Amino acid sequence: MKNLLNLTTLTRNELQQLLETATQMRRIVLADYKKGPQLIGQVVGGVWKKPCVSSTAFQLAATYLSGTCVPVFGANELEECLRLSNMGANTVVASCDNDSLFRTVSLRSNASLVNGGSRQYDPVGVLADLLTLYVKLDGLSNLNVLAVGNRDVNKVNELMYCLQLFGSALVWYLPADDLVTARKGIVIDNLSAAFSGADAVIDLGLNTYSDCQSYYGSSGGITRELMDLTRVDCPLLGCTTVVEGAMVKEYEHNAVSTRESCYVAAAMAVLYLLKK
Repeated sequence: MKNLLNLTTLTRNELQQLLETATQMRRIVLADYKKGPQLIGQVVGGVWKKPCVSSTAFQLAATYLSGTCVPVFGANELEECLRLSNMGANTVVASCDNDSLFRTVSLRSNASLVNGGSRQYDPVGVLADLLTLYVKLDGLSNLNVLAVGNRDVNKVNELMYCLQLFGSALVWYLPADDLVTARKGIVIDNLSAAFSGADAVIDLGLNTYSDCQSYYGSSGGITRELMDLTRVDCPLLGCTTVVEGAMVKEYEHNAVSTRESCYVAAAMAVLYLLKK
């Protein structure tokens, strides 16, 4: 694997290898001694608009595997990606809305290239979601995963593709009056029906000015009543709380902390497999 621009070009075996490698890497993340030799002598360059989950994860990933990460914030993405490659970086991670940048850089760069989040794709973020489900649900086979919200929709295509490789399905709840968000895959506009029997729920978040009540069942977020329609111990990704009556309470099966450790592990797996 030379580059990781999106997950929709991977085979099931390639995705399985990524997940299994990330599972092993997560042991380093959770251990007291966080030092592996896998990236000794390797330099990871990163280009982000500002510090974010992706930038933090890749800096930690390189450090945990004895490599070096050189982050650059707020620069011209194309220029900096090529400059990092020309200056000898082994891998360049970039986050940019312009998806064509990744094709351009991949053709002109000697370094491996990782999409750290773009308008259409978020491969490492989706890997983190998948690894979280993998850990929480003992695998990815025969699952019914529900996505709610209309913000981080760049993850939807990759989630659908990867889950179907394992015989699972992604269902997306969007209210009928949302005429702006482009429908992808299986979309349901009945809130109760969407939550019924779901094995996991992924909250994509809401765009500014979206009506929280329409997407989550209350003005404060996903309701306990809706989560009670899902499977027992259903993991919730993307948020930590539910609305119960007039109170906002922490949902006991939220997987936010697990996903954060999985994000670093996914970044470690990607860097390691690109080096091989």
